Amino acid sequence: MADSPLRIGVTTELNERAGVRLREIAPAAEIVLLDRRGDWSADPTNLDGFFFSEDLYYLQKSVESFVELLDASPPNWMQTASTGVDHSVYASLLESGSIVTNAPGVHAGPIAEYVFAYILNHAKQLPEHAVNHAERAWAPLESVELAGQTLGIVGYGGIGEACARLARAFGMRTLATKRRQPDDANLDQHFPPDRLHELLAASDYVVLCCPLTDETLDLIDAEALAAMQPHALLINVARGRVVDVDALADALESGSIAAAVLDVAPLEPLTADSPLWDLPNCRITPHDSCHVDSSYMRTAEYFFTNLAHLANAEPLEWVVTDIELSDPSIGDV
Repeated sequence: MADSPLRIGVTTELNERAGVRLREIAPAAEIVLLDRRGDWSADPTNLDGFFFSEDLYYLQKSVESFVELLDASPPNWMQTASTGVDHSVYASLLESGSIVTNAPGVHAGPIAEYVFAYILNHAKQLPEHAVNHAERAWAPLESVELAGQTLGIVGYGGIGEACARLARAFGMRTLATKRRQPDDANLDQHFPPDRLHELLAASDYVVLCCPLTDETLDLIDAEALAAMQPHALLINVARGRVVDVDALADALESGSIAAAVLDVAPLEPLTADSPLWDLPNCRITPHDSCHVDSSYMRTAEYFFTNLAHLANAEPLEWVVTDIELSDPSIGDV
């Protein structure tokens, strides 16, 4: 343990929600707070650690203050509250020599629930029922039974595994792309990435869960969309630039796929003049598929684990060693 006290930066919300726990783990540390206005409680230079907690994702002034700090005095270590680390902020930290640690799989459960909310919405024609209700029309509709349907999962990490677990509960068949064969009883068939189009052609529902890398940039392009079935639903909970949105708009307008659900956009927030908003078979949500209150403390546990390691001069867990592609979207920070 260092001779001088650790200097740890957190937001005022984290301090309010878990300040007691924070001080139990590092009782001698100096805690420097960043508030909602972007003001620091003390000089934030020379921080040993900083937690980019979930509340910071939506506090623009606070984020701006943190980005300013990166130019002057980046923290020695930053813990993220996300799995994805493809934003330029993380790349800047690594380039400065700082350690970045992420939170793998932390949002898997809520995001998988979001995916199945929209699968059920599509299969059971809930929007159409809502229209009929508003018009007082007694008009029975034909829906789809999920049992026996096929879910294609592009990228089989924590979110993909959580989707497969729910699919298994509904009696669905599950396919997934991953570089190496997963050992998972919930997965019926594995496809290496170069067989993506086979997976797309065999799937009734496709969910994108892959990271943004040079290999996955515009992965779902016109050719990939043409491989999908006309009744298929595409759900993107990965990154906006995994999908060629111009090609997607063409596919949705032509009816070559049935519908799409996008929780991410190439640049966030998605501008009001984007043609995607006008497509009746495209549902757009503001990158909030993981927004549940319980996830806040789940992400904090990753920070507390690594803070304990830091206080005891132990190696940190979940260390990010490389960022292949920098995503300009602020949506993942």
